[in-house]
Amino acid sequence: MSNILVPTDFSKHAEYAFEAACAIALVTDAHVHLYNCMDLPDDWEDKSVEEKMSDHMQNNIAIETRHQLIEWQSRAKAKKVACTYHTTGGNFLKDITKMLEKITVDLIVMGSHGAGGKEEWFIGSNTQKVVRKLQQNVLIVKNPIEELRFRHVTFVSGLHMDDQIAFQSFLEFVEPFQPEQIHVLSIDTSAWFAQPTIVMEEALKDFREIAKGFNCSTHFYKDFSIQAGIRHFVEANNIDLVGISYRIRHPLKRIFLGSNVEMLVNHSNVPVLSIGK
Repeated sequence: MSNILVPTDFSKHAEYAFEAACAIALVTDAHVHLYNCMDLPDDWEDKSVEEKMSDHMQNNIAIETRHQLIEWQSRAKAKKVACTYHTTGGNFLKDITKMLEKITVDLIVMGSHGAGGKEEWFIGSNTQKVVRKLQQNVLIVKNPIEELRFRHVTFVSGLHMDDQIAFQSFLEFVEPFQPEQIHVLSIDTSAWFAQPTIVMEEALKDFREIAKGFNCSTHFYKDFSIQAGIRHFVEANNIDLVGISYRIRHPLKRIFLGSNVEMLVNHSNVPVLSIGK
């Protein structure tokens, strides 16, 4: 792993993500890139020094933001983590997309406190927007991680062929952390058009083959919904990390059916790795 991007608004959840990113960087020898999208006009960086100085309120925002980024950069360097910071003004999603065109990023780490109600589907948090719009691997952290140890991890799959590619990416991510147990989980909700159990169990064998060299077990887990099944499995097996492939839905379908990944991001208490590439 070479570069980890950490978008931050300096909230406590963003700090959880920053601490997790530094811990991952220490294990993988990665470079952490801090990023903040300031509440400033799109053309702020193009303005002259005189123009910036004349707008006292916005200039103070820029100065304070850089002070905080420098402080976080110093904290990373104190942990022996290489760290660079970046700022832009304007639209968060548009600017972070431009940044990804300049920097080859292996992982984005973001904090999230979730969302609820209509906002969850129509607006969503910045974390949801990144997961939904950018084809990147995104680790979502909701709680402070005192010690980053991915001992028991699970990859959730609908057992599609492209999930096998995502599973390989998941294994590459967890391998440096030497997990004790890897679970491949598929949820049986007895929904319409579900494959017969014998077909699902046969498909799980392919995942065990991919995970040769790891202590890997597969599960066809019954529950009343996918989200409930994941939550109950995580609680019953003391899971430290959930991995899942992000499969893009049409926006209208998302409103009515939802995205399993976005639901998981909103409601899971353990870190979630959304695999987008």
